[in-house]
Amino acid sequence: MQQTLDLPDFDMTLSIVEDASVLFQQPDRPATSLVFDPARAAFTDSFVVLGHDSDGVLMHTQAVGLCDPNTSLKRHIQRSFLDYRPADYPLHALNCRLDLPDAFAFLRGRFAYQGELWMRPGRGGRQGIGLARKLTNFAMMHALRRWDYDVIWAVVSEKKIRTKFPQRSGYAHHNGPAFRWSAGDKSLEEFVVWSLAEEAPDYSNDIRCEGVGSVNTANLPSESSGTVMRL
Repeated sequence: MQQTLDLPDFDMTLSIVEDASVLFQQPDRPATSLVFDPARAAFTDSFVVLGHDSDGVLMHTQAVGLCDPNTSLKRHIQRSFLDYRPADYPLHALNCRLDLPDAFAFLRGRFAYQGELWMRPGRGGRQGIGLARKLTNFAMMHALRRWDYDVIWAVVSEKKIRTKFPQRSGYAHHNGPAFRWSAGDKSLEEFVVWSLAEEAPDYSNDIRCEGVGSVNTANLPSESSGTVMRL
């Protein structure tokens, strides 16, 4: 079962799903990282946000997971960085260089990781109206109320840093490139962004939500396409 919220201003219904495996049940959705695969047990708790339009077409996905590793955020990532690798980078050929910010060595407590943000491209995906930023902050605030985390962080592309998307969504800090992935002739550099709980702004007034209910996850449409941002 799950919570559902209507966004009448955007012709979208959000479903907050407890089972992260739904991320891997979207056959046309581009490849994602593996960290939300329940089989990896990377988080003690997690949720997925799915957005569908009035015709039941998937318009949006994202996910947030929580862990309490009893160590610094830097040490936690060093131990588990393979969980955050791009899914289409084969492990047998993978090389990674980490260059994490110094602040991560001093951050401790309950860590929330936010990722798998996807919006259907074009006007059908409500692009150009700031909805992705609002939905990112929506999930950030939902996670804070649910878990009272100490730090929330994410992995983002340089393009997103240049457009200040994470900053406009509520992330106070960024650093990078922090991850440098390579496998064969493929390479990718990614940044990290983070906020302390007390730094995360609440933009919930930017989205008008109506109605609370529940539906069975088995009935969710699985159609999707487009491009995935790590955040």
